[in-house]
Amino acid sequence: MLTQQFQQALTECPLIAIIRGVKPTEVEAVAETLLEEGVRIIEIPLNSPEPLKSLELLARRMEGRGLCGAGTVLTTAEVSAVKNAGGQLIISPNCNPDVIKATLAAELMSLPGCLTPTEIFSAIAAGADHIKLFPAGDLGTSYVASLFGPLPKNITTLAVGGIDEHNMAAYWQAGTRGFGLGSNLYQAGDNVEQIRVKARTLMAAARQLPRG
Repeated sequence: MLTQQFQQALTECPLIAIIRGVKPTEVEAVAETLLEEGVRIIEIPLNSPEPLKSLELLARRMEGRGLCGAGTVLTTAEVSAVKNAGGQLIISPNCNPDVIKATLAAELMSLPGCLTPTEIFSAIAAGADHIKLFPAGDLGTSYVASLFGPLPKNITTLAVGGIDEHNMAAYWQAGTRGFGLGSNLYQAGDNVEQIRVKARTLMAAARQLPRG
């Protein structure tokens, strides 16, 4: 069920907002601005200030409107903490089979970070069917496209790191079907109008991506 919700949210908007550095006092206004502009998936990295408190607030704000979760999740204990805070997505910068298995056992969405075919297939073997290609911007589109040769067709890949309105279409053409956006969409301390301007620029690029 959660996988279907994630795919639907990704279909509506292929952008995942990574709001690293957001504070509990800011998170609801930031989330509301992103939701108003069409973003449907929001991630709070665990190296943000009081991330679980922010996640609790975010989960309540987004209920019935989209999905949220935590990034930079490195341990199975953090998986449990994220679930208790109301998070639905477990996003990592690395491929840790124990974290993937704990995520699926908790009935949450797993998005492990992978860079190589070995890591991708390790993630798949652990049960992941969504892969975060990170850092995708440093790899280049030719590298990303090459990964899709042996990759099972049911695996959804998301490009994260160095993606903006200028290269989004190229990574889509290479085969990725979603994008994690950090500082190009939100930087700690941004006010709502700064966030809105960035979101509109990136959403305009997303709307130009071919669908179907």
